[in-house]
Amino acid sequence: MNNFGLKYSIMTYWGPRADTPEALAPRFLRTLDELSAIDPAFSRWLIGHERGIDLAPLSLAEVIKYIADGGEEGVPSEGYYFLATSRTKPRSRCFILDFHVGCTSQAELLINRVSIETLPLCEENTSLITLAVLKPALLVLASLWQPMWCNIGPWGLNDYKFRPDPPRPWFGPAWVTYLSPRFAPLVTPPPSVIAERLPDGALLMIATEGQFHTDNPDHLAAALDIQSALAPINALPWPPDAEPEG
Repeated sequence: MNNFGLKYSIMTYWGPRADTPEALAPRFLRTLDELSAIDPAFSRWLIGHERGIDLAPLSLAEVIKYIADGGEEGVPSEGYYFLATSRTKPRSRCFILDFHVGCTSQAELLINRVSIETLPLCEENTSLITLAVLKPALLVLASLWQPMWCNIGPWGLNDYKFRPDPPRPWFGPAWVTYLSPRFAPLVTPPPSVIAERLPDGALLMIATEGQFHTDNPDHLAAALDIQSALAPINALPWPPDAEPEG
C-alpha cells in the first residue's frame, strides 16, 4: 500500500497565549478522555519524556506538577512541554500526544501547539489512519484548545510545502486543514476539495475522504490546492492570530 512506513500527524497551532499548569491539567485530562471515546487506541496513557508513568492512578495535583515540571524554571513566558503516549497493542496502533502550551513569547514559530502522531503506517494500524478516526480527533483538539489552524497529513507531504524566502512559518498542503471561525472567512475553498462549514463558523478543507497518499496525483493536487487557498492566511503578519492592539 502507498505511504507504508510514513507517520501521519494532526498538528494544531495558536499564537501567544498565557496559561497555567492549574488550568492546563484539567483540559489535558479532558482531551485524553474525549479522544478515548473515538477509538480504544486512544487509551491506557503513559506520561513523561523518558520512563513512562501510568497516568491512571495520578491525582490532579500530580498531573499539575507534571505539567509544571515541563516549564523552564523562572521563565513562564516559554510555556510548558509535556506528552502522553497510548499503550495500545500491537504497539504500531499507539498514538503520541505532544504539547507545548502557555507560551507568550512572540516568535516566528508554531509556538503553542498540540500534535497527535501515529506510528508508521502498516497493516496493523491502517484502520486508524482514516478520517473516521483522525477527523474527530482534530475536532476534539479544536474544541478544547481553540487553535487558529490545524491540519492532518503524512510526514512526506512536508516535502511539497512552499519555502518562503526569507524563511517564516507557512501553512502548507494537507489532507485536512481546519481554520478557526476568525480566519475561515478569509479563505475560499478550491473546487477540488471537500469543504465543510462547522456550526461555529470554522472551516474544514479535505483533500480526500479516503486514506491520503502522497503518490496519488489527485490527492496531492487537492492538498496543493489547499495550500494555494491559504494564501490570504500566509500573507498575514506573524503571529497571524495576535490580538489587535487598542
